Amino acid sequence: MRSIYLNRAIAEAVRLEMEQDPDIILLGEDIINKGGGMSTYLGVPEQFPDRCYDMPIAESGFAHFSTGVALAGMRPIVDLMFSDFSALAFDAIVNAAVKHRYSTQGKKQLPITYIAANGGRGTYDGVGSGCNHSQCVENWFMNVPGIKIVMPYYPSDALGLLRSAIRDNDPVLFLYHCGSLGAREKIEDVVEPIPLNHAARILREGSDVTIVALQSMVPVAMKAAAELEGLGISAEVIDPRVLIPFDKEKGAYISAEDRKTHYRGGGSQERKLCRRDSERYYAGGSVFAEKSR
Repeated sequence: MRSIYLNRAIAEAVRLEMEQDPDIILLGEDIINKGGGMSTYLGVPEQFPDRCYDMPIAESGFAHFSTGVALAGMRPIVDLMFSDFSALAFDAIVNAAVKHRYSTQGKKQLPITYIAANGGRGTYDGVGSGCNHSQCVENWFMNVPGIKIVMPYYPSDALGLLRSAIRDNDPVLFLYHCGSLGAREKIEDVVEPIPLNHAARILREGSDVTIVALQSMVPVAMKAAAELEGLGISAEVIDPRVLIPFDKEKGAYISAEDRKTHYRGGGSQERKLCRRDSERYYAGGSVFAEKSR
């Protein structure tokens, strides 16, 4: 066993996959000199100097560039720094990268991994980064066909899920929480890739109420479950980890008839109204609760 921080887990996942596949490249702003704007790639440029590229402050440009790189047979990892900046790369991602498998009738695949810090640094009473560097953007991409969305909290999950995201042959948006970069966890010496399918994780078993929490709300949900236990209420806590493809078996996107508990609650930093297939995925900002019929 060993202890690892979230930012180091991200760097390790990228390093391990680059060691195995010579077609993987890493590009973004401040990659070489700083190991990424959030220090999430420390040591990677030194080990792979010919496969790491510093990009100008032009997210639209290098996001489109990565599409061409992928069409040429490479597997680019694109660091967007703050997820807010995905707005600048939106056209490249939504109208170019994710459309190619469809527009070529499956003849072309684009294995691109977009990595970005999601949410605010001030989540846990720390120093914030302002409204332009603190948004949760998963809602922006939820209705985009062809993209996968990965949102881990724990370092072990980030390591395993990022390895799978990099190996995936479709565009993947990998969001880690900005305020959780200092999250630390004891993990196994070797963390294998975690499949993106059926990825939801039951963190705590319960029989009275189910709490579904994403990223920064995971520790909050665990604390709430512990407090509920003191009141004689057994709370189950589920971390979806991956929004697309969503784990319908363990996640919140299950019918009332199938729910183990009679009440369901959820939390994330995002605002409400994150919907897909006309049903609620999860709600954010404040915790919501609903009773099964």
